[in-house]
Amino acid sequence: MPTGGLRGTLPAPTLMARIPVAEVERLMAARPDATLEAALGVFEVFASGSLIDEVYVLDDVSGKRIAIAPTALKDKFRRG
Repeated sequence: MPTGGLRGTLPAPTLMARIPVAEVERLMAARPDATLEAALGVFEVFASGSLIDEVYVLDDVSGKRIAIAPTALKDKFRRG
């Protein structure tokens, strides 16, 4: 192997938290005036029609912490 390490390799993947929808609903019940973003501690929540029973939280997407939630969950807790 040449000095300086491997070139063209990707960094190790970041772990992604997976939170059951039931847990998110408990969080929201405990904070009825909070937004979904505030309850999850993320910059933004994106909706996914493919997800059903979990919310994914990614720590570093373009330097921000985001969540991907089932569309029905995001719609249920839409504020404003």
